[in-house]
Amino acid sequence: TFTAGQVLTAAQVTTLQDSVWSDDVTADTSTGYTLVLTDAGKQVTMSNAGASTLTIPPNASVAFAVGVRVQVIQLGAGAVTLTAGAGVTISSLAASLAMAQYQVATLIKTATNVWVANLGAAGGGGGTSVLEVQVFS
Repeated sequence: TFTAGQVLTAAQVTTLQDSVWSDDVTADTSTGYTLVLTDAGKQVTMSNAGASTLTIPPNASVAFAVGVRVQVIQLGAGAVTLTAGAGVTISSLAASLAMAQYQVATLIKTATNVWVANLGAAGGGGGTSVLEVQVFS
């Protein structure tokens, strides 16, 4: 909680920045990507024609602050499966953590090694669509 006239330290400003959305994009074209600390608050795009995985690492490896959000956008033709690293729990209303092309997932860290995945429509079930694709010609 902040008080009137309080001066923030550099570390507090960085944490605040990381907890809000950024226009920065991490573009991945591999078949396996593990989140890194600099992905906090960013969009991670996955673009591979084959099946791939996006792994949420354990807090001991990458210490994201609780409350951090990462948006994953599946652009490739192959399915992307959200995968929990060792000791990590991913909770979701979706029946599957496999993302179809153009599907969006918002990952939110709610506690140490605990994340919630909100998968938008596109066959994943449950969740709210954060991004919808429209094609204009």
